[in-house]
Amino acid sequence: MRSLIFKDKNKLLPTYIPNSLPHRGKQLNQLKLLFFDSLEKPSEKFLKIAQLIGVTGSGKTCTAILFTKEFEKEALKKKLRIKSVYLNLRLLGTSKVVLYRTMVLKAAPEIFSQNLSALEMLNELINYLKKKKTYLIAVFDEIDYFVNYSREKLVYELTRLSELSPGEPLNFLGEIFIARSKKFHEKLEPAELSTLGRNYIRFQSYNHKQLKDILLLRVNESFKPGVVSEDLVEFISDLCSKPPINGDARAALDLLLYAGTLAEAQGFRKIMPEHVRSVFKEKSYLITTDEILNLPFQEKVVLLSVARALQRKEEPYVPYNKIKEVYKVVCEELKQRKRKEIDEQLQNLADKGLIEIKGLTKIGVSGVETAELNAFLNGLIMKINKVMETVI
Repeated sequence: MRSLIFKDKNKLLPTYIPNSLPHRGKQLNQLKLLFFDSLEKPSEKFLKIAQLIGVTGSGKTCTAILFTKEFEKEALKKKLRIKSVYLNLRLLGTSKVVLYRTMVLKAAPEIFSQNLSALEMLNELINYLKKKKTYLIAVFDEIDYFVNYSREKLVYELTRLSELSPGEPLNFLGEIFIARSKKFHEKLEPAELSTLGRNYIRFQSYNHKQLKDILLLRVNESFKPGVVSEDLVEFISDLCSKPPINGDARAALDLLLYAGTLAEAQGFRKIMPEHVRSVFKEKSYLITTDEILNLPFQEKVVLLSVARALQRKEEPYVPYNKIKEVYKVVCEELKQRKRKEIDEQLQNLADKGLIEIKGLTKIGVSGVETAELNAFLNGLIMKINKVMETVI
């Protein structure tokens, strides 16, 4: 059935990278200034490193990915073989082996082997790039998450790749690390901080006008004409530029997406302020679509089970056994094999701040008043279901 509201709903999802980014031209140019000269005689260039630092929803990931696309285009003009790899460390977890395997699979699948150690895979990749006269630039998103939750010295290895071939330039041209703040530096050793360097590119939260510009651009791409008025965009920008959202563009796009979904479900042909207010009351910004998208599949299933269990109980915390009961039903609905234990997934969700484990047996969500709980859970379940539709 054709939508009366949406032209392309996917253009509102965090996975969509537009061709232009309002108010991030300065940061994009900083990346170009740092890396583009590596395309002149790249075989003689050494590894360059940049850090993108800024709060959630400030455009770091979009800027990095858009930059790699433009880097590849520039390389193509010079008839160079360039590959770019994007890796979300929160999604991949805290295993260095999993990270390197994924990097090899994306950059050079023909040399992938499960029999190699992490360091052996890295060596194989470097040798392959040299042999094939191919150059690589990699983006490591959520590096702060990895550093905070892993004991492995990932930053040390990645920033010292030149030591694999001392004195020789690498075909690994660049690394871009993305973090919400520089606080993760406190957990790094002096040697890691030294090679990580101080090429910081900072991203501030978007203000009201900037959010409005971003939303107007996406409205044109996502909705049919007349569905979203400029006054409505002004209203959403006003809501999202203030606490508790504080200029998070992802949360603003989420609000627009789910206000549109609600309007469509109610049979409207345009989004009204009441739809925005209704979604905003659900506190949907506490857990965004982006966070759900970045969860491993099993964690999505467990989060859905927690939300449903809480909704049944109508309390902010439920016993562990109740969640296991609901989890069994959810697995049957999704035709997924049920795991005997879900403790690891629950702990991972708690580590990511999506749920709270109280004592040894109670699990729930923080930051939501009991009176608002049902509306919040309705919004959360709708988001999880929407995301699950794309992966099942």
